[in-house]
Amino acid sequence: MSAIATGTRTAHGALELRREFTESPSKIWRYLADSEYLALWYGSWQGDPERGVVDVVLLAEDGAPAEEVQILHCDVRNHQLQVSLGTDQTAWQLELMVEAAGMGSRLVFQMLALDPQLAGSVGPGWDYYLDRLVAAVSGNDPASVEFEPDYYPALSPYYEELFRN
Repeated sequence: MSAIATGTRTAHGALELRREFTESPSKIWRYLADSEYLALWYGSWQGDPERGVVDVVLLAEDGAPAEEVQILHCDVRNHQLQVSLGTDQTAWQLELMVEAAGMGSRLVFQMLALDPQLAGSVGPGWDYYLDRLVAAVSGNDPASVEFEPDYYPALSPYYEELFRN
């Protein structure tokens, strides 16, 4: 498989990626919010989301490390989610929104304040994970999506150039 870089840089400097689905927004939302569905393409979470913090086990990463995720805003009705991955000054701020699009839906993913020095690895990483999401939703095996070399280092130059000032 040859991966395609799909990210853009917004006017306020965020990395934005989009994916289109034939499924309804509420079905795609389950793949973001329900631990069982999230585990199909990203990782499972444990904890109490009502408390605003969960631990996500990154199942596609070597050693399946756990990452603390702070839930900054979750609007189930409008399918919007804002989270912070990590606990220090290098925490990543993510915004995800699932909206109706034609007969299906569109996922709009943004990573705010991406450090340009990290763009060459982070951009390909999010393309990789969102393509795993597409595979899971489509009923295909997300494990067939291979990070190396299809996404990294293949897509690194695109993202490095995109975030070069």
